[in-house]
Order: sequence, then structure tokens, then C-alpha cells
Amino acid sequence: MIKSKIKLIIVDYYGVLTLGSYKDTCRWLAKKYKMDFSHLYDIVYHKYFSPAALGKITERQSFELPVKELGLKESWRDLRKKHLSFQKKNTPVFNYILKLQEAGFIILLLSKNTPGQFNETLKKMETRKYFKNIINSFDLKLPKASDKTIKYVLKKFKVRAEEAIMIDDQDFNLVEANKLGVKTIYYKNFKQFKRELDSYLKA
Repeated sequence: MIKSKIKLIIVDYYGVLTLGSYKDTCRWLAKKYKMDFSHLYDIVYHKYFSPAALGKITERQSFELPVKELGLKESWRDLRKKHLSFQKKNTPVFNYILKLQEAGFIILLLSKNTPGQFNETLKKMETRKYFKNIINSFDLKLPKASDKTIKYVLKKFKVRAEEAIMIDDQDFNLVEANKLGVKTIYYKNFKQFKRELDSYLKA
């Protein structure tokens, strides 16, 4: 194992290990319907997907309700299919994280998603073939970005906050982890991510 104070690396599944998030879906909608991206994201992601990822509404409703509210021509099935079509493996990140796992670091893939989408992507990417530590916050009945989720993860893997790093492509998901003392990386691209991660691992 690399000599490092870090033991646990928490990697966001959608947006970091894989590409093709709700951002891509909303960019596509914004271009097609000439709508404001931020407005679309607030409705599609925050207003409907987030409650679905906590089990408060169904996955079907998470697509059906924004279609109705925004007056989209797509059916909820069409929108779901289009959303899933954007998802693909982020190969550079995937390979690097796998290498770190082989070096002895504990790798946790942490996701916020509905079970249907989550399991479909895991199967498509063959993720379980390479990584054993995978958590969908839906199963915890907790918001992914909550301090309760982070505390649960630290306790589960028996590490202190200062021994963990959390990587996410949405800065609001890193706020509570940072408050607890977990090192955080706001993912923008592979080079930036690798540079920041390497600096933490070598510190």
C-alpha cells in the first residue's frame, strides 16, 4: 500500500466514475426546447429526482412530473431512456481508482439514485466486477450529502474523518463532509481530479 494517512476514498458514482448525469439530460433539454438550463435542472433534478432518490416519489414520477410541468413532448419513458443514453464509463477515472484499490486503499462508490437506474447502470458498466464497496444512499433512507450519511460511512469502514477523501462533481454534496473534516475534491476534469487526489495521498 502507498504510505499515506488516507485510508478511504469515497467516489461519486454518477458524474465522476461514470459520465452522463442529469446535467447532460438538462443540457439536451435546454438546447432542444430553448429553455434555461438552471431552471430545468432545478425542476428535473432538485424538485423531482431528489425526492425519488429518497423514496418519497417513484422513479416513474420523477420523469413523469417534469414532463408534465415543463410541457415536454417526450413521454416519461422516452425521457428516462434519453437520460440513461448519456451514461458511460469515465475510463481515466475508472482505471486510476481501480489502481488505487489494488494499491490497498478502500474505495467506496457512493451514489444518490433510484434503485432502477442504479442497478441498470451497475449492470451496464459491470461495476460490481471491479468494486465491492458500493452504496446507494436510497438504501440508507438518507440524503447522500447529509452528515448522517458521512458518519455512517466512516463508522462502517472504521476510519476517522481525516483519513478519508470524498470526490463529487456537485459542490453541494461536499459541504457536510468538509465540515466533518473529510478532505474533499470537487471534480471538474480528470487532470484536476488526479492532481488534487495525488497531493492528498502524498501529504
